[in-house]
Amino acid sequence: MPVSVMLLIVLTVVMAVLGVYRWIVAHREDDYIHIDDDPTGALIRNQRETARALRKVDRVGIILTVITAVYGVVLAVMYLYAGLNYRPTA
Repeated sequence: MPVSVMLLIVLTVVMAVLGVYRWIVAHREDDYIHIDDDPTGALIRNQRETARALRKVDRVGIILTVITAVYGVVLAVMYLYAGLNYRPTA
C-alpha cells in the first residue's frame, strides 16, 4: 500500500478519534443556564471549561477535516490522472 494512501487512512483515523473525544467531552456538558443558583460557582465554572474544551476540539476538528478532504481529493485526482495516462508497453 502506498505511503500516500496510508497517510490518508491515518488522517481519517485521527479524525474519528477526535470525534469520539468530542462526543465524550460533550456528555459532560450541562445544557441548563445557571445564573446564580450555586454559591461556589462550580456549575458556571464547569460550563465555561466544557465550552472552552469543545471550542478547541471543534477548531482542531475543522482544520483536520479540511486537510483530510483536500488531501483526499488531491490524491484521487493524482490516481485518476495516472490511470488515464497509463499506456502499456508491448
